[in-house]
Formats: sequence, structure tokens, C-alpha cells
Amino acid sequence: MNVVALADRLNALLPGRDLTCDLSDALGHTGGLGADFRPLWTGATFAGVAVTVRTAGTDLGAVYRAIDAAPPGSVLVIDTHGTRHSAFWGENTTKAALARGVRAAVINGACRDVTAIRQLNFPVVCTGTVPQAGLRGDQGEINVPVALGSVPVQPGDLIAGDDNGVVVVPAADAPRVVDSVLADLSSITGAP
Repeated sequence: MNVVALADRLNALLPGRDLTCDLSDALGHTGGLGADFRPLWTGATFAGVAVTVRTAGTDLGAVYRAIDAAPPGSVLVIDTHGTRHSAFWGENTTKAALARGVRAAVINGACRDVTAIRQLNFPVVCTGTVPQAGLRGDQGEINVPVALGSVPVQPGDLIAGDDNGVVVVPAADAPRVVDSVLADLSSITGAP
């Protein structure tokens, strides 16, 4: 099974389960983002394939290019180099991402328009919120290796999130890790 199919399978199983804990355990207790990464609303769950963004300064251009390039079911992973005084996600990016079928955004930085994002029911995990938006220009890169805290993320890695946090499963490890988690779940529930 390819990473997209594995992500789809996990996405269907996530509500009501602590699958990120199982994924991290199957990875040898690694892959989890630090406690600074928090979901904007309780109960947000997602699994998808990473489309990565590396911003430059407070420029949002790469974020919009990534949304335009993202296939349905993907998760945008945005490395702002820890910039927290400007938002790299908000209501407009959420609406654009929903129109593309993007499942979530994970940001090493801030977002804004919290009420609107919650009302749109779009999962966003970030390290803070601020009212000031970044500027839309043409800087930054998409689909390049990034890091969120100390966790490296490659384009195409499996990204999963729930109330426990976010786990990054390297694409090369995804079949083994997801098969292990699914086998454990079926032994508990008796489901295939």
C-alpha cells in the first residue's frame, strides 16, 4: 500500500482513538512533535501526506503556492523557522485549503482567525496565535525538506494528528509502522 492509501486508512480510523500514540510507539517512541505544537480546537484529527513549505521572513507566498499544488488528502507542513510575531495561516488560507481537499495544516509558527478556523472545522496545529498576518509575496519554497522543532519532515511523509499531538512517519517507514498499528488494532477489536 502506498503512503496516500495508508494515510487514507488512518484518517478513517482516527476519530475517537489515540492513534498518534500508537504510531509513535511503533516508531520506537519517536516522531512526535514537541508540546509547543497544539491544535486550535479539541477533537481535531487528521492523517495525510506532507506537502512541505519553508517560508522566508514573514512572506506567505510559499504557503499559497503549496495550497495550489497540494493534492486532496494532503497535510501542509509549514516551517516558519519559529517566527511567531506574524501569522502564516488564517481564514483565507483555510478556505483555499478546504477547496483543494487539504486535510490539515501543521505550522512551526503562529496562525490567526481562530474563531473562523474552528467554525470551518479545519484542523490546524501551531505554536501560537497572533492577530498580525504575514505579507503575501513570492518568497519561500515548497516540497523541500523542513524541520518542525527537532523533527525532520520530507515531502511525502505521513503526518497524523489528534488531541495528543502530531506524529511524523517517514514515508519509507510508513508501510511497516501503519501495518503494525493496524495489526494491533485488529487484535484488540477483532476487525480486519
